[in-house]
Amino acid sequence: MIVKHFPFLWLTLVCYSLFITYVSLMSGHGEGDFTELKQYKIPHLDKLLHVAAYWLYALLALLASRDIHRRWLVGWMLLLLILHGTVLEYLQITLAVGREASLPDIVANTTGIVLGYVTMLIYQHFQAHQHG
Repeated sequence: MIVKHFPFLWLTLVCYSLFITYVSLMSGHGEGDFTELKQYKIPHLDKLLHVAAYWLYALLALLASRDIHRRWLVGWMLLLLILHGTVLEYLQITLAVGREASLPDIVANTTGIVLGYVTMLIYQHFQAHQHG
């Protein structure tokens, strides 16, 4: 089972956290750069990417912590992910050149985390019924 790779999942979570931090704080680039999302003409692409990135972030955190049997600790971990996303939004306006923070981005990050938690609950539900 995937949980047996405990150190690998924690390392993956740390690396993904660093990736999210880097991508969130890298300088904004000019027109034509692949990070300029308006060029793709997909409505709300920015928010969809926020939701997807934080959905994966939550899943990695929950998979890495599956052996932790204290539910309140998992709740604190999810709150820590929300705090991380919120702090990164704030740092975008203080540290990153050409970046701006927005409340809708924070909402999209939080939505992704909640969806990741719901996905894990559904997965656990089906796992429990499959084995018993």
